[in-house]
Amino acid sequence: MKTRATVLLVLLVLIFAAASPSAFALSVKVGEELPNVTLPTLEGESVSLTNFRGKIVMLAFWASWCPRCMDELIYLQGISKTSPDIVVVGINQESQNISRAHKERIRKSLKEAKIDFTILVDENLEAWRAFSINALPTSIILDKKGVVRFAEPNYYWATQDKIAEVIQSIRLGR
Repeated sequence: MKTRATVLLVLLVLIFAAASPSAFALSVKVGEELPNVTLPTLEGESVSLTNFRGKIVMLAFWASWCPRCMDELIYLQGISKTSPDIVVVGINQESQNISRAHKERIRKSLKEAKIDFTILVDENLEAWRAFSINALPTSIILDKKGVVRFAEPNYYWATQDKIAEVIQSIRLGR
């Protein structure tokens, strides 16, 4: 009986995976130009991702309830302070229609963690849908032309060593 249930479960998972591939993979692919998205900052100013062309861009998709996300943001804060050729942009994906009070709690969390790079809010889940974000944190690195050089849907796999290696490769023109 256990074997039959296990086989049935595996079949259901395979059917689900075949039916919805975007649920398991980023639509952003290495070597492709990142689709442009315009999102607001916590203060409400609109920022387009194409505004950062000419610099290496590290995008970090995160939520304040995610401890691993905060680990990544703290790591990226160091990069933003020591690497003037890199722009770090955090894209918060807490929820749709995020309240003013919740934005204030996010600001407080960022201040406590001493995070001061650009933070955008994906209020309408525009970036979530455009890039098929399926896990938080998700890391994407763009070269100076806006081409995706690294896209990893989970900081558990997007290690600091991998991130540093990709950044060095871009700097060396590889």
